[in-house]
Amino acid sequence: MNRTKEAFIFLILPLLVFACASTKEMQQPPQFSFEDPVLSKGLYHKGTSGIPVDRTTTFSTDDPEVIASVKLKNLSGKHTLRWDWYDPNGNLYSSTGNYPLEASKGKYLREATAWHKLSIQGERTAHSPGAWRVNIYLDKQFITSKPFEIKPEHLLPIKPGLAKRKSFAVVIGLSEYEYTGKSGLTNLPFADDDARAFRDTLLTLGWDSDHIKCLIDKRATQRDITISLESWLTKAGPDDLIVLFWAGHGFPDPEDPEKVYFACYDTDPVIPATGYRMDRVRQILEERNAKNVVILADTCHAGKLITRGIKAISVNPYIERLKRERKVPKGWIFMVGADTDRQAIEHSSWSNGAFTHCLLGALSGLADGYESAGRKDGVVTMGELRAYMESAMPDETQRVLGVAKRPIITTSTGDPDIWNLSLHMK
Repeated sequence: MNRTKEAFIFLILPLLVFACASTKEMQQPPQFSFEDPVLSKGLYHKGTSGIPVDRTTTFSTDDPEVIASVKLKNLSGKHTLRWDWYDPNGNLYSSTGNYPLEASKGKYLREATAWHKLSIQGERTAHSPGAWRVNIYLDKQFITSKPFEIKPEHLLPIKPGLAKRKSFAVVIGLSEYEYTGKSGLTNLPFADDDARAFRDTLLTLGWDSDHIKCLIDKRATQRDITISLESWLTKAGPDDLIVLFWAGHGFPDPEDPEKVYFACYDTDPVIPATGYRMDRVRQILEERNAKNVVILADTCHAGKLITRGIKAISVNPYIERLKRERKVPKGWIFMVGADTDRQAIEHSSWSNGAFTHCLLGALSGLADGYESAGRKDGVVTMGELRAYMESAMPDETQRVLGVAKRPIITTSTGDPDIWNLSLHMK
């Protein structure tokens, strides 16, 4: 290895990241184990976890990097990890060397994620397309080799959901409220983080930051939200994709329970009209005449977005009626974390609402090819997302809460192609 490569190795060593869960006192150390390493285009890391985003073995010369991550469990004592990257000619391109990992004496790390990245765009890597591989070593012992391919951008196939179209998202998260304590209105621990995490996920999936309007806490007044939905979104055309994500409180009008509102930052719960009516959201988005709309809501009574104020009628029959009457444009997908009479769920085990926790995991790649709902190709379609959410959310809430909670997922069209839609823009 020449001196140029040695300098390069030195520069990439600080990019080795080690994120771990809480350190536990060790009576008798549990058995150490590790999961099969994963290749991805990104990594969502928050606090103690690292979740691969956009898992794939095919990269382009325009991708920023390849990330190789490995999850370690019950780590105690001293260990080393090493990543060796090999170019298409089989030559060692770069190496981390044996990177030391160590838990505090007498303690162990219940779970840890370690990763290293190979930069592509703008680096020498981009000038060497072809079949690469990364070898990973634990305690100087070889554990696996992960092959991957770097293709020139113009040779990559166009995948479902990646057609050239503009995409716009309004992302709203409210953990704090101006009138907290009034009429039972409480702050929410995770709703603001839900919104930030979803925004960051869209950016990782290739969204243009100028096409994401993120409103959090004091920036999510009724006026701010009205401007975003009723003015800013007017730039979206009929063939563009519109995504609405809302995490926060929802509440019914005590005088007319059929009127259900999102709580804005400055909503006075005694005056429901200071919130934003859920059916108004539907009306505004319909006025855009957009063919592709995805609505994601992790909030109490969010099912009202679907049932549109019709009392005592289940979701599916109402959607069928909308289709017969042709009142809703084709291509709308609804995924909500609570029906019209249900509460959204938060728990400290997730650092998110239950719905958002599962949603972020799904978009990070866990839903890719899930239960044969689609091909495992690095792109999560809405069909794969649906299959994953319908399974993962009840499983996860059963595990943490002791009771299974299910998302409400439906669409306004019977066309099965709607489930090929994807939030991936790369």
